[in-house]
Amino acid sequence: MERNAAAGDALYDTRLNSRHLMVMFWCSMLMLFDGYDLVIYGSILPQLMHDWQLSPVTAGFIGSSALFGMMVGALTLGSSSDRFGRRRIILLCLVVFGVAAFGNAFCTNTTEFTLCRFLTGVGLGGMVPNIVALMTEMSPRSKRNIMVTIMLSFFSVGGVIAALSGKAITPAFGWRANFLIAGIPLLFFPVFFKWLPESLSYLIAQRRHAEAEPLLRRYAPDYQGTAASLAGMSDDLGHAQPRMRAAELFSHGRAVDTVLLWIAFGMCMLMVYGLNTWLPKLMAANGYSLGSSLTFLITLNIGAVIGGLFSGWLADRHGGKPTLILFFAVAAVSIGLLGYRQSPLVLNILLMAAGATTIGTLCIVHAFAAQLYPAGIRSTGVGWAAAAGRFGAVAGPALGGYLLSQQFSIGFNFLVFAIPGVVAAIAVLLISNRRVRAEHSVAALAPRAE
Repeated sequence: MERNAAAGDALYDTRLNSRHLMVMFWCSMLMLFDGYDLVIYGSILPQLMHDWQLSPVTAGFIGSSALFGMMVGALTLGSSSDRFGRRRIILLCLVVFGVAAFGNAFCTNTTEFTLCRFLTGVGLGGMVPNIVALMTEMSPRSKRNIMVTIMLSFFSVGGVIAALSGKAITPAFGWRANFLIAGIPLLFFPVFFKWLPESLSYLIAQRRHAEAEPLLRRYAPDYQGTAASLAGMSDDLGHAQPRMRAAELFSHGRAVDTVLLWIAFGMCMLMVYGLNTWLPKLMAANGYSLGSSLTFLITLNIGAVIGGLFSGWLADRHGGKPTLILFFAVAAVSIGLLGYRQSPLVLNILLMAAGATTIGTLCIVHAFAAQLYPAGIRSTGVGWAAAAGRFGAVAGPALGGYLLSQQFSIGFNFLVFAIPGVVAAIAVLLISNRRVRAEHSVAALAPRAE
């Protein structure tokens, strides 16, 4: 077990207090903006296709542009905070995605619209790994899974708001009004600048003891040691160059687990973004009205909120690995069954189950990834996993557009989106139990509060 783990878990034994909850609140608001900005495209897509006479393939390409941007953002901004700090990169990402999403309201052609969606993705892709790392590092160990998944579940809250916005605002004010709402995060920048803390683990890893000491007193008031004593137990990963940090993902027996984690991320994101982009169109093609189809998107994201919260609770009690395997298996079954006409009750149950085990699973897979790596490379590990997963995210909207253009049966289309759930479950199953147990092994090294 890496010596760095002790410093990376400075709050290992601390009790939950209002400071931890405040960090969770602000990070949750950022995730809400993330969910709104991504899901809003699927909500306005039918109207946009009608107004601009877009083909399914073109619409799928535009949808994938934001997700390709997220891959770029995760690889660059997502891993930069291990060098520049979580807080600084999060604030930069807020400005990038806020300006770009707001700009979509004023686009006059597909080129401008695609560019804004790409830049929105860059900002969001850089932000998510960093708020996951920040939340992981500023949470007590006993509450870590549930706090990270509560935060990440706000992606789905944003998705529900986006679906409601698309259903209520678009008919009255047009699809552009939805992107005016997407600029609201910019108004909150001064609030985040004042209240969002820097990661204690990052400050310790960088030997910035003077800045770390007051945070240690606020977030771990019962801890008897000092920031300097915590830093004494860490290695030099905090000072490693970006390329060295990336190489660390494949050292110390991590190579196979890292690749398997990337596969799980990719398959999960393919299902998440494929469904969020194309569910209204797929359900309309299955004979439902457009209004009902947007309601199905709301149901999907309500299920995601429930699934995100439940997955965190389950992971804290039974571990992230078995929770992920169970959720991916349920995702495959529920998505596959959506391709067949069901009674209203069964249909809504399947939609909620699909949302809970795809978007909801995205919550726990981020928490799982954050705990797979020590603090010195945590943001890099989550960022690169998220970036690898964006290949699946990019493929989701593009795949849906291709399937619709080929006029395959609806049952076949949903079956294609169900297969990644099986692949992801197998990938998680093969991840080393030794690595999964690392989180619990820290206890032997972490300094204890009296």
